[in-house]
Amino acid sequence: MNATPFSKRRASRGFTLIEVLVVLGIIGMFMIVSYPSVMNTLAVRNLDNAARQIQTFLQQTKLKAVDTKINHRVRFFRPTGTYWAYEMERYEADGTWVPVATAPRKTISEAFVVTVTFPIVDSDHAASFSPMGTFPAEVIMTPSVTFPAFNPAQNSITLQSPKLDRPDQMDERVLSIFMGGSIQYAKRKSA
Repeated sequence: MNATPFSKRRASRGFTLIEVLVVLGIIGMFMIVSYPSVMNTLAVRNLDNAARQIQTFLQQTKLKAVDTKINHRVRFFRPTGTYWAYEMERYEADGTWVPVATAPRKTISEAFVVTVTFPIVDSDHAASFSPMGTFPAEVIMTPSVTFPAFNPAQNSITLQSPKLDRPDQMDERVLSIFMGGSIQYAKRKSA
């Protein structure tokens, strides 16, 4: 008969309480050490997603202007004075801008510091595209009205995340539109 002692059989059944506590302590320390990095990664993703969403909306507006042969714009405004919103509008023959029903209004999270330098049109900032896809459309669309020449300093929107507070971290996303209608996405650190 090959009988194993009782103590050997008991030890092979599972883990002791001390072993479980040591493993939980190691996992807890790992989570404490990695928490700031995880939160930073989430903040970077949120910032990138918000900027890419605006970039996609601007590109859709430009393509809509080219496709329909009607001037379109993205109007940036503050509905309640606290957060930023933007929507696509098209230019009507009677000289008014009307919202495009197929492109619902979007908002920018209050978690970001937003700086819009697009030209001010009707008390709001607007990025308008001509049927040729050029920016700004006002220069082409109404030659009888005097609009300032294209100003490179008035063609961008900047999102800055205060949560990204590490030194030398790129905490801003800048979307710039050039006169030909191309949209540049850039990352930079705030000053």
